[in-house]
Amino acid sequence: MAAKAVGWGMIGTRGWSDMILGPAINAARGARFKAVLSSSAENAERYCARHGVARGYGDIDAFLADPAVDVVWVASPNHLHKAQTVAALKAGKHVLCEKPMAMSQAECRAMIRAAGKAGRLLTIGYNSRHHPRLRTLCEQWRAGRFGQPVRMHGQFHYRYPQVPDDWWRLDDATSGCWVLGDVGTHFIDLLRWFNGEAKSVHAHLSNKAYRRSADTAFLSMGFENGALGTISASVAVTSGGGIELLGSEGYCRVEGGFVGIPGSITTVRKGGAPRTAPLAGFDTYKAQVESVSRAIARGAPLAVTAQDGLANLRVIEQARGW
Repeated sequence: MAAKAVGWGMIGTRGWSDMILGPAINAARGARFKAVLSSSAENAERYCARHGVARGYGDIDAFLADPAVDVVWVASPNHLHKAQTVAALKAGKHVLCEKPMAMSQAECRAMIRAAGKAGRLLTIGYNSRHHPRLRTLCEQWRAGRFGQPVRMHGQFHYRYPQVPDDWWRLDDATSGCWVLGDVGTHFIDLLRWFNGEAKSVHAHLSNKAYRRSADTAFLSMGFENGALGTISASVAVTSGGGIELLGSEGYCRVEGGFVGIPGSITTVRKGGAPRTAPLAGFDTYKAQVESVSRAIARGAPLAVTAQDGLANLRVIEQARGW
C-alpha cells in the first residue's frame, strides 16, 4: 500500500517561494501543498490562488496549528530562520529550512536541540545534493576514480538584475553576508559533501558593486581528505559557473549542474583523451521535496542533516570574520 501523501506548508510567498519552491511542491510525488504563511493574509490568499493551495495564513500560530501540515518549508529571510524553525518544531512539524540554516552556529545549535526535543526531522535546503549526476560524481570522487583528491573548485557568478535599496539581503544584520548566504553557502556544502570537513578557511570579500553587504567572495579551504578547495562566488558580476575536480589520476569539469542548471561534463582519465557529455537540466527542488517526503513517510535517510547546516555556518563565520 502506498504511503500517505505528506502535507506541506510554506513560510514565504515572494521571490523564490513563488517562482520555484511552490511549483516544486505541486510537482513532487508523495507531497501535497496544504498551506502557506505570508506577512499578510492578503498576500497569502493571492499566493494560494496562483498555486492552488488550500489555505493561506497571515498569523504563524494559526498556520502552525493546521493539522494538514506535516512539514514546514521555512523560506523566509535568513534572520527569521531560527525563530520560525523552532516554533514549527515545537508545534510538532518537521522542517525543511532554507539555506543558510541560520545567522550563527549558536542559532543552529538551538534549532538542533529543538528538533531533538520535539522528535522531528530537520533538514536544510542544499538542493544540489539531490542531483543524480552530482551524487554519482561524489561517489566516484570519494572512491578514487580520479585518483587521490587534489583540488576542487566551485564557481558561480550572477549579477542580480534589480536590487531595491531596502532589500534584506543587503544588510548583514538580516542576511548574515549577502554573497555567502545566497550563493557561497551552496558551494561550501558541495565541497564539504565531496571532501569532508574543512580544517582551514581563508576568504577575501568585496562590496565594490553595491557598497553594502559583501557581493563577491573568494574562499580557499583545506579539507580533512587532504584536498584543497576554492570557491569564487558573486552576485555582482555574470560569467556562469560550474565545478572542477582535480585528482592525481584525472579530472572532471562540470559546466552548469549547480541547482540543476543544464550544461556538460568533461572527464579525463590519466593518459586518456577528454570525453564530454551533455548534462540535462534537472529539477533539484522537486527531487528535494520528494526526498524529504520519503524521509517523513517511510523513514528514508535525509540527504542533508542539520549537522551539515551547522558545519556550513562554521565555514561562513570563519569566512566573514564575525
